[in-house]
Amino acid sequence: KNARFFFFSRQIMDLKPAAKKPLLPKNLKDRGFPLDKGWSSFSEGSAGGSLVLLISGAIGTGVLALPYGVSCVGVLGSVSLFAMAGVATFYSNTILFDCVACTGHGSYGQLMSDILGKYGGMTLDLFVFVEGLGAVATYVVFIMDYVPQVCELWGPDVWCTDKLNVASAATVVIWPLSCLKGLSALRYTSTCSIATIVFTCLVVLLKTPSHFQGRDASFMQVLEHSRFNSSSFQVLSMACFAFMTHTNSPEIALRFAGGPSSARHVLAVQTLVLWAVYCGIAVCGYMSFLEDTKQDFLTNYDVQDKLIVMCRCLLSVTLVFACPLNMFPAVQALFNVLEAIRGKRPNQEPLYDMHHVRVPVSTLAFAITLGVALKSPHVADLITTISAYFSSPLMFAFPAIMYWKILRGTGMTLPVTLLSITAALWLAELSHFFI
Repeated sequence: KNARFFFFSRQIMDLKPAAKKPLLPKNLKDRGFPLDKGWSSFSEGSAGGSLVLLISGAIGTGVLALPYGVSCVGVLGSVSLFAMAGVATFYSNTILFDCVACTGHGSYGQLMSDILGKYGGMTLDLFVFVEGLGAVATYVVFIMDYVPQVCELWGPDVWCTDKLNVASAATVVIWPLSCLKGLSALRYTSTCSIATIVFTCLVVLLKTPSHFQGRDASFMQVLEHSRFNSSSFQVLSMACFAFMTHTNSPEIALRFAGGPSSARHVLAVQTLVLWAVYCGIAVCGYMSFLEDTKQDFLTNYDVQDKLIVMCRCLLSVTLVFACPLNMFPAVQALFNVLEAIRGKRPNQEPLYDMHHVRVPVSTLAFAITLGVALKSPHVADLITTISAYFSSPLMFAFPAIMYWKILRGTGMTLPVTLLSITAALWLAELSHFFI
């Protein structure tokens, strides 16, 4: 996500948004997908299968920053902000599903072309490029958090307890892989990453009671300690990042075999499941450390805790390979922009296929990512920036425009609300530079 930092959801995205696909046939069987068998089936296009894709596309490392969000505004405040992000996500995803049913276009890039013309695909590619680099930067920050803590088991003076050394070692693995044309063998890492996140969340839930007992506070005192302040926008931004799955929603919608009512049920269940999961991990993580909760709350745990050490090791390994997997679509998106600027000529070799072009560009892109990670040691702040500037337009602003231009909607409440959320997150993040 997920980054999202949705973890690897961009891998199924159409990275050539200008390509056109035929309109959807009215008969579901003519689309090549089976009729919806309901929640009991997890086949492609079914309600159950679509739900799994939407949830797995959203869950990512962004969830690890949510306990810090609870420490900023309290339990009740954060739960309310998570709900606000979930409701806004539900309505914007509903717009995307309706747009796919209306146009038959199964990629976000094609829908962008519907509202912005020939510049729609280029605009999306720029957002994907920057957001992709931002996601990789958050992964590097997490790696620099976890590896030193694992290495402390062998003593404080071990070379890998230094974050700069860890970043250098990670670069030795990530950079060469990021310069390759493709690395399909790593596509199965996404499943391992989701499993690692789920395992980490279960460990945190298991450890919460014992950690909370060691705190001088009652449950009612924790609930009463809620407030809305300037940090509320940061928490909302982090929550939106955790719900992000919109670049994949059109493709899932294209394959969905149910009708509009069934689609809304799927999206509603997805929203409720994610909200419950995020509230559980965020509140439990916060109750373990209360006001001492750090931006990456796993660093709060003792370095000797065996289960937490296992979580740190699993996360570090999966994140190292997550970096090149997320660099690929980001760099490809940049090359889509470069190709659009260069123009098409007969028998012209794509720039991405030229090693002497792809390798330097990929190297520069990763160098920028590494520089951002080294300059942004606080992962929650980095996630907030990425979400406010790049995720929120994809989640709210562009679907709001699609509501008017594709669905020909005449209402003002829904699109204006979505645009207002985007504007509020932008302004709140911009204010940090002046306050």
